[in-house]
Amino acid sequence: MTPNPGLPADFGDRLRRRPGPAALGPGLSWETRSERRRRHVLFLEDITLSFDGFKALDGLSLYLGEGELRCVIGPNGAGKTTMMDVISGHARPDGGEAWFGDGLNLLESDEVEIAQSGICRKFQRPSVFGSITAWENLELALKGPKTVLGTLGARLSSEDGDLLAHILDLVRLGGRAGDLAGILSHGQKQWLEIGMLLAQKPRILLLDEPVAGMAPAEIDRTSELLSGLAGTCSIILVEHDMEFVRSVARTVTVLHQGSVLAEGDMDFVSSRPAVVEAYLGGLG
Repeated sequence: MTPNPGLPADFGDRLRRRPGPAALGPGLSWETRSERRRRHVLFLEDITLSFDGFKALDGLSLYLGEGELRCVIGPNGAGKTTMMDVISGHARPDGGEAWFGDGLNLLESDEVEIAQSGICRKFQRPSVFGSITAWENLELALKGPKTVLGTLGARLSSEDGDLLAHILDLVRLGGRAGDLAGILSHGQKQWLEIGMLLAQKPRILLLDEPVAGMAPAEIDRTSELLSGLAGTCSIILVEHDMEFVRSVARTVTVLHQGSVLAEGDMDFVSSRPAVVEAYLGGLG
């Protein structure tokens, strides 16, 4: 059969990769691979990863826009943490593509290179230095080669000092700069660690259940904080608290058995029968 000259050369590839109509929410569409790569700060496509025969990721594709806040939800074992491991360079997939920014191949980069390029990750438990002040924690996090003693003994430039003061205000700790990090509440430690990531001037923040263990008032303030960050950097937020997700999310990606089950706004994904069956129905 003679190819139709009116069709693009990669039409077959487009057709094979076109998601089903039930998977994507309003306003989401399909396009070529090169188009997706050009207009996204993070590009994951057909990522597969197996552990001892178990497929933790099974053809996972995710595309993150510049300045976008994306929430990722799904049942335990859906592949959320493994996806973050791939993005941060902690795990090497068996197949697929993963690109960041203007052309960094994440599958050929190590964790240090990826972190230095602008992808910063926060794990569920806060990791701050309790024996030094909140301000000193931020000093240690500033970008650039450093040692603990060299950093804390160095004189900050006025620009860096202004940056740290701004970050402390941003994370609701402006009045706690001189307090030891160890005496801060759980929620305040979480905010301080987010501030430490911001001091590194990230392009993408990877946040794993940042409101776990927080009091309701702290959750509300965290929602305000992350909503305010949207647009200044891209954020991938893995979370189980659906009220919190609804308060911050514009686009939600639902993972199940290592692949994307649905994607769209919260109203769209929460109305999908497959999502209710696989995940949301078990939360009540």
